[in-house]
Amino acid sequence: MAAAATLRSPLRSPLPAQSSLLPRPPPEDVKPKTLPVLAFLLQAVAAWGAATLPAPRMSYLDNGEVRIGMDLALGGAVTFISGKDHPGNIINSADLGRQIQMSHYSGPWPYEVGDKKPHPAWVGLGWNPIQTGDCHLNPSEVVEHRNDGKELYVRCIPMQWPLENVRGDCVFETWTTLEGPVVHMRFRCTNRREDKTRYRPSPQELPAVYTISKLWRLMSYTGDQPFTGAPLTHVANDWRKPWPWTRFTASEGWAALVDDAGWGLGVFKVDGSEFHGGIHGDGRSEDPKHGSTAYVAPIHNENFDHDIVYEHRTEFMVGRLEEMRRRFNAMAERTPPVWRFERDRQHWTLRDATDSGFPLSGAWTIRLGERQARLESGGRGWRAESAPSMRLRVAYAGRPTTARIYWKRLGDEHFDRERSVTLDLEGDGQVRNRVVGFGRSPGYRGWITALAIEPGEQPRPDEILTLHAVELLPPTVRN
Repeated sequence: MAAAATLRSPLRSPLPAQSSLLPRPPPEDVKPKTLPVLAFLLQAVAAWGAATLPAPRMSYLDNGEVRIGMDLALGGAVTFISGKDHPGNIINSADLGRQIQMSHYSGPWPYEVGDKKPHPAWVGLGWNPIQTGDCHLNPSEVVEHRNDGKELYVRCIPMQWPLENVRGDCVFETWTTLEGPVVHMRFRCTNRREDKTRYRPSPQELPAVYTISKLWRLMSYTGDQPFTGAPLTHVANDWRKPWPWTRFTASEGWAALVDDAGWGLGVFKVDGSEFHGGIHGDGRSEDPKHGSTAYVAPIHNENFDHDIVYEHRTEFMVGRLEEMRRRFNAMAERTPPVWRFERDRQHWTLRDATDSGFPLSGAWTIRLGERQARLESGGRGWRAESAPSMRLRVAYAGRPTTARIYWKRLGDEHFDRERSVTLDLEGDGQVRNRVVGFGRSPGYRGWITALAIEPGEQPRPDEILTLHAVELLPPTVRN
């Protein structure tokens, strides 16, 4: 999949010519919008005025170094950030799909409620509640808000972006605190869907971040020598394409939108390295209502259960690029990851099999189906030599089988059999600690970004894999 073709069109708007969200292509049976369609919709958008939006109701935190404001008239989304040396607002709010806001995705595709159908431009989005409002300018509702000057809490009922005036069947919550120039935000989505269908994994924006277009340079470290001070990358995109954003691996877990002088807004995700973003439009404006904008979002693929309580944390920082890198690198976890499946899937996803759903009960129990199942980790990163082996705490109930363990290196688009090893699994259902060695494989080298497990070379209907933990082991650990 080409990087510039990973997302839908760039900005959300009342008539959605330019989407702001959805860091993924549409489903395979939905054709993307063509540029002529986008041009037509852009003309329609011009007829909509900001006067149709509700008057702002702002709630701020300010510690003298950074000031952040949530608009309680727009679901409590972040519509204002400024720094002590740059007092102007750097958040873009030209329509209800920008801001800094929560945005989640799942099926069905298309998503319909009664006789209400999605706008034709958004048929491919599926279920998509967002924090600010819908594409018809109906804002989300804040149902609780607290601000004691130290922590700002917001609870809202989101709107389904593609539909007109349809509330999301979930609840969004955010907790925000400040520490110097750093903004700490905790997010929670509590799903309350009546539809219990197990849909395929979907990318989640964690969260979506839109800034003024003056912060047009998307900067990150995307190489295989993180935390060494190696040169940063200007991540470029072609916003004129139907799917304009670029997908990239942020090897140090952060990305920033900055101006020509290297000042702007950074975004850090301690447990993820996949980001999407770019610039849209030729403008380089300081106006928060300007049509041009810059975008970045950390991404996790997730099986988004009907009753999931999905929490995550993201840090933001206002400042100069070199200071953002220093602070974010100090927050980073530099040891190889460990995933313990006690209450949730730990950002792993499941395809072509079923599990017990959310929450897990001390382990991840997977029932295999008629097709070959695959478990995939979320985007993380570690050097191959720092973890030459992996320990699984696992049980398998069925006929003895051979699982295959895959990995991706930096730059790999797909898992490949040449970058894999096998693991024999007994079929007696007993829990065992099993160690898999990677070190002798010529394909296991450099910066590793993800794992996948296929439990068996062929489909094994109704056989059970139970996974308690996956742990990358340093060279000093032998078993």
